[in-house]
This record gives sequence, C-alpha cells and structure tokens, in this order.
Amino acid sequence: MMYALATTNAGEVFKVPMFVEHYIEYHGSLSEFVMEHYDNHKKDSDWDTDQKLPFINPPIVLTVHAQLPDLNFEIKKPKEIIIQQKNSFYQEKDFSHLYLSRIFQPPRLS
Repeated sequence: MMYALATTNAGEVFKVPMFVEHYIEYHGSLSEFVMEHYDNHKKDSDWDTDQKLPFINPPIVLTVHAQLPDLNFEIKKPKEIIIQQKNSFYQEKDFSHLYLSRIFQPPRLS
C-alpha cells in the first residue's frame, strides 16, 4: 500500500483536509475557489498554502515503457516442383493377346 501511495496519485487523497481548510478561509463560492486555484493559478500571498492542495503538484508517477518488436513477415510463393513420371500404364503391345479371354485384365490406355 505504501508503494501504491508513493507512486500514484492516490496519495493526493490525504491532502483533502487541506483543501477543505483552505476553502473555509476563502471568501467565495466553491466554483470560484476551484477556478482560482486550479485554472492557471498565479503567485499570490498564500502561494505556499496553495501548493499543498491536492492535485496541484501531483507526484512523479513511475512509468514503464514497453515496446513490442516490429513483426514483419511475408508469405513467399512456393516454388513449383515438377516431377516427371514415366507412364506406368500397361503397354499392350509387349504381351500376347491371350489375356483378353480372361475375366481379369490389366489396365488399358485410352
């Protein structure tokens, strides 16, 4: 909890009593008080007290900067692979015609 209060603006909540006390001393409305102290506030006689108001000087917040690496990729066209195959069909001219009378016959070229 101490770390969170020290490194974030949550610790500014502890300065709210100073805000209330300073507003009670101020002669005017709440909107006038906020506009005078938080909208381009200029140095005046109670400058030191004004600097103790919440969110006037917020603490430096610890920040971590992370950057993802550039992801560049390209899809390359696959190389065309040509496979030459010999015709593996059965050649009728190399064999006799005795097989034609049988039920099971080898494949034929059209």
